Amino acid sequence: MKRLPVSVGILLSGVAFAGIISNVIDSPIGSNEYLHEHLIKPVEFLDRDWIGDTFKLSVQDRQRLSGIVMQSEQLDRTSDSEASVTGQALTVVKETTCQSTTKPCELVFRLGREFQEGQVNKDLRVANVKETSLRVTFNSDPEINSVAIDEFANETRLFRFYQTQNGWMQKTSEILDSTYLNFKDRSGKFDDKFSTDFVGVNYYPASASWKEFWTDFPIEEIKSDLEIISNMGGNSVRIFLTHKYFEDAATQDNAKAKLRLFLDLCAAKNIQVLVTLFDLRPDYTLSNMTRDIDHIDRVLADISANPAILGIDIKNQADLDFPTWGKGVVEGWLTVMARHIKIQYPDVPITVGWSNPNSALGLKNVIDFVTYHEYGDVEGFSDRLDAIKTEAGDKPVMITELGSTIWNPFRSTRAAEVKQASRLQSQLRQSHSADGVFVWTLNDFQHVGSDVVGRRPWRKAQQRHFGLLRSDGSARPSKNVLQAHAENLARQSNN
Repeated sequence: MKRLPVSVGILLSGVAFAGIISNVIDSPIGSNEYLHEHLIKPVEFLDRDWIGDTFKLSVQDRQRLSGIVMQSEQLDRTSDSEASVTGQALTVVKETTCQSTTKPCELVFRLGREFQEGQVNKDLRVANVKETSLRVTFNSDPEINSVAIDEFANETRLFRFYQTQNGWMQKTSEILDSTYLNFKDRSGKFDDKFSTDFVGVNYYPASASWKEFWTDFPIEEIKSDLEIISNMGGNSVRIFLTHKYFEDAATQDNAKAKLRLFLDLCAAKNIQVLVTLFDLRPDYTLSNMTRDIDHIDRVLADISANPAILGIDIKNQADLDFPTWGKGVVEGWLTVMARHIKIQYPDVPITVGWSNPNSALGLKNVIDFVTYHEYGDVEGFSDRLDAIKTEAGDKPVMITELGSTIWNPFRSTRAAEVKQASRLQSQLRQSHSADGVFVWTLNDFQHVGSDVVGRRPWRKAQQRHFGLLRSDGSARPSKNVLQAHAENLARQSNN
């Protein structure tokens, strides 16, 4: 969808980051202060971070020991944070934790931490603790406002603690093992899946757009729409998972059940589904990153093996958040989410739905297929596509949004529908080298929320009237244009 940039904060990128500059601040920053502001992560002392069947240490002791380690490594640590660290361990902390806001330094973040009891003496006054984590390291240079990824590594460390009158103290820190991760290119892995020319639509029910899709989930309407899509030759849909509904503990089970049902309905119609995560949530702060990875796992653990899955679109139009968050911050967050999916769900192709052709090749070495949106001039459509195809190499390229609204206060509805169909026909004629096209959208919508496009009534009116189908369910000429395109591709495939 075409949306306005949302003014609303990381991790690293697999490429050199562009300047870390926020539009919230009036002038460029010549220090790491902005970086620190966006990287600081509140420490959470959770017993679930400890693995093992039995423990000698109490829950309180375990939380205290892991808390000492995590607090001492915070970018905003204070002298109080260091009060429980001494000797060699304190030296390691000072040498490896970046706190300077004016000098280049190395920043280390650890994801998926797990702590495990080692040797604990009988009187519980000395304890060895092992930690495993994914260590992500990157270098910052405040003089040029840049950040560059250094490495990903699976790392195991050993900490030694002892009890004093003032409580536990960390004495030593030792790296036991560090295995560097090289993420291999997956070109060719999904050739069979992408051997099909995808013809599809972005989908919401007419009565339940955006977040209401999942809260209301009008099942009979959904079944009818899938029948229409199938009958007009469509073989794919792109959907959006509202982050809040799939994240909240009170609703996530219902959300996942509805998603499974939707995928099963699509599978029965041989319709493939491109699932877009993190919808209506433009937030890239590090404090959310572990939760974001958990969110991915909650969703994909349920659906990754479903035969209806075409792929995962990590975030819709993330480039529109560059001005607010900084390109490096956004690309970094996307990179970490992508790496996680590749590791945990290796058979699921991933992409990012960029908002325009100029952004289409972003993170092309991280994603499995290129997707972008095309709302520009019809003239030059094929040139833009061909240029992207050339730069993308062997990776499939899909246009996952194209189309136009028929709402125009200065033109009759009939004339607007004719223009919509003509524009779509021209776009589709120029899309022969694309591996897929998805029209925005199947339906006109009965209503569009202010949280989607703002309160301006003309913006809502525009967004309500992109459909191939009118509000009464009848077909616009553009629906016949897409059906003819699908039938033509089917004939070519059979020849």
